[in-house]
Amino acid sequence: MNRYITRRYVAVCWTEAMRLANLDGTPLGSIKRHQNLELLHRTEWWAWWSDEHLTTAIGLPEALCPEGLSVDAIALMDQVWLGGIILPQCGWALLAKIENVVTRERVCLSSNQELSRCQEKLTLRFLDGAERVLYRCCVEDEGICQCDIVANLPCRNFIV
Repeated sequence: MNRYITRRYVAVCWTEAMRLANLDGTPLGSIKRHQNLELLHRTEWWAWWSDEHLTTAIGLPEALCPEGLSVDAIALMDQVWLGGIILPQCGWALLAKIENVVTRERVCLSSNQELSRCQEKLTLRFLDGAERVLYRCCVEDEGICQCDIVANLPCRNFIV
């Protein structure tokens, strides 16, 4: 399958990519084409591909709805994507390999009020059976919750 990316949309055929490019003002020469890919998972908002790239799902045909990721991987990826983070510190590929969250533990850092708002230590089991600890760090401001998944504390500063 081919993947075509315009400024705001993604398509799997050239005709649809041209139509979407017209909608978002992408010059035809700027449409990005990737060949021989498989769509592994799709939600309402994003799509995960065999080349380990996450794209918007806006523009994909409704019939393309594979469900190749675990429930916990989807939940964490949703939190990061919907919070507006372009790339989580740990990377999309690592999140996509999560089989399940084994434990969640609230972590508070008394030295920094902002960071202590919403942090979790996650013990994760991956598809290969390995376990690893990552941290879910969130900052909420005016109703917008921006989350990242990081390898070490303290978390980076967020711009909300």
